Amino acid sequence: MKARLRDAVAFAVFLVAAASCLFNGAALRRINADNASLARLAAGQDEKLPRDADPVLHAGRGVFLLAHDRVDDAQAELDAMQALADPHLRAILQFGLANAHLRRALDIFSSAPMRQVAPLIGLAQSEYRQVLRADPQNWEARTNFDIASGISHDPDVAAYLKGDDMARERALVPDAPGAPNGLP
Repeated sequence: MKARLRDAVAFAVFLVAAASCLFNGAALRRINADNASLARLAAGQDEKLPRDADPVLHAGRGVFLLAHDRVDDAQAELDAMQALADPHLRAILQFGLANAHLRRALDIFSSAPMRQVAPLIGLAQSEYRQVLRADPQNWEARTNFDIASGISHDPDVAAYLKGDDMARERALVPDAPGAPNGLP
């Protein structure tokens, strides 16, 4: 009787070990596939991802897309990882998107009409705010937000940022100390 009980326990332990091996093998296979995808992205090869892919893959593809000036596609990657990723991982991609919007706004600032510049400034400010909510100590995001805010001090830009109350309030504040603050 004791031999049967011992054999049953040994068989149960064997089944648990086999199931654990299968589970760990599948996890290892998934990790290897994710690493291979990230390696292809790093090598410059674009790769479509399923919506439920690991958030790290979405962030990696988003960075790849930003490097290739595909801002709209990078925004789609950020949207795909919204519910899945921790805020700090999203902040990495949001920071890149904000920089892309600000860079584009600065590129066209002197040559384009304000109706083209203002939405890019608003997008950059919005993304920087999200980054700063996730990481208040991100000094690069603070600096770039200040640059975007400096551009939005321009009354022409502020007029187009109608949905951004903070930008409208900042536009009313003079930039230079001692500058007149309206009529006497």
